[in-house]
Amino acid sequence: MNAARTLTLRLPQGLYERASRLAVMRGQSLNRLFQDGLQLLDAQDRDQRLFDDFTAIADAQGDESDVGFAFVAQTETLDVS
Repeated sequence: MNAARTLTLRLPQGLYERASRLAVMRGQSLNRLFQDGLQLLDAQDRDQRLFDDFTAIADAQGDESDVGFAFVAQTETLDVS
């Protein structure tokens, strides 16, 4: 079971105001805006780790490896959202 957790976030006034305007423009709450932002950062981090891992494999194999085909499959396998 995924229980929701409460988090207190301290933001400088200017950043808070920009986030509030963005949430209004997107038609969502600040809570949803921050959730979406964190999910995006997590996905970017995961993609970068996969790219780095596949690059390391390619570098270790020299010109003989072709791991590009596996990137999408690995991404789908690791997608836990």
